[in-house]
Formats: sequence, C-alpha cells, structure tokens
Amino acid sequence: MDTQDIKQVVKETYTEVLKSKGGCCQPTCCSPGPETAFSEAYTHVPGYVPEADYGLGCGIPTEVARIEPGDTVLDLGAGAGNDAFVARQLVGEAGRVIGLDMTEAMVAQARRNQAKLGYENVEFILGDIEAIPLPDACVDVVVSNCVLNLVPDKDQAYAEIHRVLKPGGHFSNARRITCAFDLIFCTNAASEKASLGPPSSVFL
Repeated sequence: MDTQDIKQVVKETYTEVLKSKGGCCQPTCCSPGPETAFSEAYTHVPGYVPEADYGLGCGIPTEVARIEPGDTVLDLGAGAGNDAFVARQLVGEAGRVIGLDMTEAMVAQARRNQAKLGYENVEFILGDIEAIPLPDACVDVVVSNCVLNLVPDKDQAYAEIHRVLKPGGHFSNARRITCAFDLIFCTNAASEKASLGPPSSVFL
C-alpha cells in the first residue's frame, strides 16, 4: 500500500467514524469507542465541547502543552474540534487556534461546531500534516492527539512541525502505544533547521 492509499484509507475510516457518531473501533486509533476514560476526563476540562468529541484521542495534549493566553495554537488532525476548543479556552480572546485535518467531512463538522459556538478566533483548515499550509514560524504551540501514528512520512511531519513553530515554540503530542505525552521544545536556531535532532525535553 503506497502513501496515497494509506491516506485514502484514513480519510474513509474517519468519515465513517463521523457518520457513526463516535468510536473508531479500528487499530489505527487509540480508543475502542466514544465512551472512554479520556472522554470522561475531558468532561472536566474547561472548553470541552461534547459535540466535538468522537472518542478518537488517547490523551489530553493541551494539559502539558504550556499554552499561554494570547498564543497561536495549531492542532494537527483536529477532527471535529475537540482539542482545538479546549486550546481556545487557554489562549483566550487574544489568542488564536487553527485546526488542521485532511478529512473533508471532519473539517466541515468542526466548522459547524465552531459556527454554533461563535468562536471568531478558531478556524479549521483542510490540509496535510506532511505539507502544512501555513507560513514558517507562525505558531507558538502545536498539539496533536493520536494522529501522527497515521502519517506515512513521520520525518516529514516532524520537519513541518518544526518549520511552523516560532522560535521557542513547542509541541505536545499524545501518541499511541503508550499514550504518553511528548513536549518538544524547538528553538528554530539556524543549526537546527537541517535536522530536528532529539527532543530537548520529553515528558512520559
């Protein structure tokens, strides 16, 4: 199966998840259904929107992302907007949240949720993590929740994350297998642009 085939399968799978109103029930994601321990934990998180939670995550990456008021946050694989709306609570009115997803149906649902909530500083865009449609050094924080395991070219994905982060920006990733959190600080120093190198700080 080539890269495009993998991406097509992912799109079709998550479109079906949306139609079934939650729960992936597939080996490609982390939770067995819409009601998980993480879903229950999310209900106590400020900014949580039940309509945006399809039980697809394997953690709450915003909890360790060190998001500050006024930050610009990029949520990779934003789905229906679950983590983006939580991030919006943290950045406040002065901040901005961008949700990126490659599945058209998910972006459409996230935009519907955003419109209902009336959040003017949250937007959802269609795009590929391997080619993020944003300029260099434009976000303070990148978060991702059980998504990068689905990306065929992970080296390219991490290079893109590094590219869009501002100097001193950081990345919080809830990942499959251990469902641990990585918090990676990127300085965007000239010496680092050719290679990400090892993360300078990882929380497990």
